[in-house]
Amino acid sequence: MNSSGYIITGGPGSGKSTLLEAMRDAGYCCFSEVSRQLIRQQSLLADGVLPWNNLPAFARLAFDAMMRQHDQAIDHDGICFFDRGIPDVFGYLEEGGHPVPACYIDAHERCRYEKNVIVLPPWKEIFTNDSERPQSFQQSVRLYRSICSVYERLGYTLHELPKSSVNERVRYLLKHFTELQAPARQQFYLH
Repeated sequence: MNSSGYIITGGPGSGKSTLLEAMRDAGYCCFSEVSRQLIRQQSLLADGVLPWNNLPAFARLAFDAMMRQHDQAIDHDGICFFDRGIPDVFGYLEEGGHPVPACYIDAHERCRYEKNVIVLPPWKEIFTNDSERPQSFQQSVRLYRSICSVYERLGYTLHELPKSSVNERVRYLLKHFTELQAPARQQFYLH
């Protein structure tokens, strides 16, 4: 195991992708949010699977893509950051009133990330929706709560980033990240 993977999560429209892009520009290995990529791909298909039409089927696509990202990160030397992790799929399913398949939970147990998760809170002033993010701000807040609840139940420690500029968020994250890299850090693993 060479790599260590941190999840950056939160509700839709909280600035995750912007923060990850800044971290990528700073030289860190970053994995983009798979949902937006999948929505783009599936929208081009006549029978494409979209989360607002078939959330369980879309969750399966997202889950599989996140597993592939995790597997790619294992071969990377150093730190990786993920724009959402597998537990986010659980949060979306639960918020949508769908059960989380047992096979997802089993796979997650074999595919752990760093125990410390970076959370971006809902932020109405920067929130926007678009064709890939049709949720209202209120729906984003509910998803945020559901996602945080899932991570806490799974034993992760949540670290909320303050609402501030991208540069300030990067500085805060790197300062906090240095503190999290104590000798007893927990690396994610696969069995």
